[in-house]
Amino acid sequence: MNSFITFISRDSRIWGKNYSEYTNTIIPPTKYEFLNIFKTINTMKTMLLRYVRLLEYLYHYLFWEFPRGLDFSIRAKKRGITLEGNHGYALTSKKALKNILSKIPYRKLSFLDIGSGKGGVICYAYELGCERSEGIEYEEFLHTIAQKNIKILEYNEHVKSTKIDARDFERYAEFDIYFMFNPFDPDIYSEVVNSIFKQNKAILHLEREKYLICYGDANLDAVNKTKYFELLTEQKCPYRGNLYRIYKSIFISTNDSIV
Repeated sequence: MNSFITFISRDSRIWGKNYSEYTNTIIPPTKYEFLNIFKTINTMKTMLLRYVRLLEYLYHYLFWEFPRGLDFSIRAKKRGITLEGNHGYALTSKKALKNILSKIPYRKLSFLDIGSGKGGVICYAYELGCERSEGIEYEEFLHTIAQKNIKILEYNEHVKSTKIDARDFERYAEFDIYFMFNPFDPDIYSEVVNSIFKQNKAILHLEREKYLICYGDANLDAVNKTKYFELLTEQKCPYRGNLYRIYKSIFISTNDSIV
């Protein structure tokens, strides 16, 4: 709003005039002022989305999760996090995941959430139509909560949480969709991405289409350096306001070198 107020007062030509003489003077905003206005509006929109999301999560927890003994919505960003470089847990809502998955033919495919926390996304992925859904989580307390949630929902035959460091996981090639919601610092992110590619190449599984979903902040340099996935789409999540990128696999020859 300050930018609007200064449109008139900044012009030296009207200094010294009575207010009544220049109230009707129209001076367009400068490019700098216009950009500031745009940034302010965008910031306000992001904050509004955040408050709406928090209210939705609170409502969902109080009236759907808590009465059933479930726990998906409560964040765990620092408390209880033991692995250096681990960004903790924040839930991706079912409608946000549905919006992302709608960009690919996800039904009947297998889904892996890397850094799955309390298991919200792996349960939603199964509910939305993925044939099999699994999450890998390093923190013991988050993994325990995920197992409890899966048991309460009676999803045990189709949804699984595995307690392991993502860098040590050896079954990446079993899955068709990899989901990463800013789970790690860049160095760990890079190691995990390279593990995905190396394991798929080792058994020639990239002859079939696979998808890597980078939601929020991501080490995109690590993804691009592999040269094994090409960007399918980049969009802004209408529910959270951050970017997500979906990569699609390209064929790997046995003669290709691993980065």
